[in-house]
Amino acid sequence: MNILEEIYNYKLDFVNKAKSKISLDELIEQSKKIEKKDFQFSKKLRNNKGINIIGELKKASPSAGNIVNDEIDLINIAKMYDDAGVSCFSILTDEKYFNGSLQDLIELRKNTATPILRKEFIVDEYQVYESFLSGADCILIILSMIDLDLAKKIENVAISLGLDSIIEVHDEKEIKEALKFNSNLIGINNRDLKSFTVNINNAVNLANSITTNKILISESGISSKSDIDQTMSKSNIRTFLIGESLMRSDNIRNKLSSLIN
Repeated sequence: MNILEEIYNYKLDFVNKAKSKISLDELIEQSKKIEKKDFQFSKKLRNNKGINIIGELKKASPSAGNIVNDEIDLINIAKMYDDAGVSCFSILTDEKYFNGSLQDLIELRKNTATPILRKEFIVDEYQVYESFLSGADCILIILSMIDLDLAKKIENVAISLGLDSIIEVHDEKEIKEALKFNSNLIGINNRDLKSFTVNINNAVNLANSITTNKILISESGISSKSDIDQTMSKSNIRTFLIGESLMRSDNIRNKLSSLIN
């Protein structure tokens, strides 16, 4: 069993336990009482003609282990991200593998108007309603984790709530499948989720393998302005999801400024 299969099985069990406390029907009823979103995540990325940075709030990962101290003030870091001009946020809410929580998302929403991606292993429509109720503007759909029928069902639920979906891909087969989705966002992960090896040219190669007007996002491994410039010079990618290198930085404002300007 590889790490992705392990995470999938864990997440299914986690969601089933959540359902035993609050049912899917209850979440749906709660969602009906809240105004639907308006795809603000993709609109923000589309409207910005320069470099888009999706600033990720990330405490840990299976590949890197603990990135920051558990007591880190994520809201303080989020304010630095906002001050530096990130286009959107990404926040990890997985407990076991990323030391995150849904409460982290809820607190972030209280403290920023900037669009937020809930970075999570979405394996059930339950999590889409959960994301909506917690203040997310966008969810992540990982094609290597779930089958296409389920992925499209999850995307349809997101659309019904006005949430964007990033369709995450890793190879040529997946990026061609991603073109069939309604989402305007395709995230190209430079990290192989089975081996954890990183190649920032993966995004470049896959971007150049298709023709599309969708917003392409380079994810993982971007740590410098030269990485961004290299990617932009070789492809039409203008949006970058960056987390670990920011979280490890001694001066986040300066680091972001060097990436954006």
